[in-house]
Amino acid sequence: MASIYKNEKAKSNPYWFQIMVDGKRVTKRGFRTKGDAKKAMDEIATKLNKGEYVKESSMTYAEYFTSWLDLKNEVADSTREMYESYFRIHIEPFLGKYLLSNLGPLHIQKFIKHIKDKGLSDQTVKRVYSVVNASLNAAVRMEILTKNVADKVDKPKVKRTERLIWSEQSIKEFLERSRGQSRYWIAIFLAVMTGMRQGEILGLMWSDIDFDKRIIYVRRNLRKDRNTYSELKTEKSRRQIHISPDTTEMLKEQRYKQEIEKKYAILKGTPYDDNGLVVATQKGTPAKSTKVLKAWKTLCHKYKPAHEPDMTFHDLRHLHASILVNDNHDIVSISQRLGHSNVTTTLNTYSHTMVKKQEAAAVALDKIFDFGFRKSDKASQKHEKDN
Repeated sequence: MASIYKNEKAKSNPYWFQIMVDGKRVTKRGFRTKGDAKKAMDEIATKLNKGEYVKESSMTYAEYFTSWLDLKNEVADSTREMYESYFRIHIEPFLGKYLLSNLGPLHIQKFIKHIKDKGLSDQTVKRVYSVVNASLNAAVRMEILTKNVADKVDKPKVKRTERLIWSEQSIKEFLERSRGQSRYWIAIFLAVMTGMRQGEILGLMWSDIDFDKRIIYVRRNLRKDRNTYSELKTEKSRRQIHISPDTTEMLKEQRYKQEIEKKYAILKGTPYDDNGLVVATQKGTPAKSTKVLKAWKTLCHKYKPAHEPDMTFHDLRHLHASILVNDNHDIVSISQRLGHSNVTTTLNTYSHTMVKKQEAAAVALDKIFDFGFRKSDKASQKHEKDN
């Protein structure tokens, strides 16, 4: 038996109904008209008849999200930390208190507006929304919910902006001038020459380098500001990177410096914990990412060319890729060096760089086919000059 009621004291959305589910009354409130209430009630009745109705959960979204993330074993540690951070800072304070079953599209839409109003970048807003969307998709798959309300909203859009990076000459001059000015200079050098992520560079061990074949084997990621390692971002992140002769020699020089440091520490009786890392502290322990970033900022302050824009440490990875794209290296090889999950990611990230080559490509077609127009233009110009 089902009935529709009206709350005469309600200022808005006064209609509500009750319907029997498995011998218990289920109440649904907040409908603007009697027709809206009847439509929702009929949908439940239809699903009951088909055996498709999912009982509403009494858990809050915060409780559900925590359980969902705990059960996600396939994500990399860095991704899990990002999810936890988004949940703690943005998601839980706004959505956490609602019952999972009571979440509606309006809640999600308001949440998106809320985090936009906090001044987050378009990219971050989209990522936070994607985490919420993924969690609700999982709730549907596990038959906790019948539908994902996040699918019903206007999804955040990202305005693609071109990353401002330095010219090849500027980064060359910067590396030359800043060399020897920080023990973490080698991390900056490797970012430029290999395109590795910061965590991959800080987790790189001497045993990961084949000096004879000039290959770096990317095998681990140092967790941010911790002395522990995590799984790499994707399976493709576990890769081989061929390095240049100069990079090989620079790494040999770095290894020699560390051997001298170690011997000096032993002579002084100073503790030295050799972790076999390419980038390490004076005690041989893993370098914190904050220390490396501080070194990068300090060196930029002293040696950055005045006409160049500010860059983050991560932008060095994009600089590496852009140099290779501009030098006409094939996109598959670049994608493999970067450890992207697929070539599409590389194409989407560096499409703006490839667009710049279209003018040169168009001119190249003229050189191939040569319809004679350029000769005519030259003849016309000579004729005008002679007259």
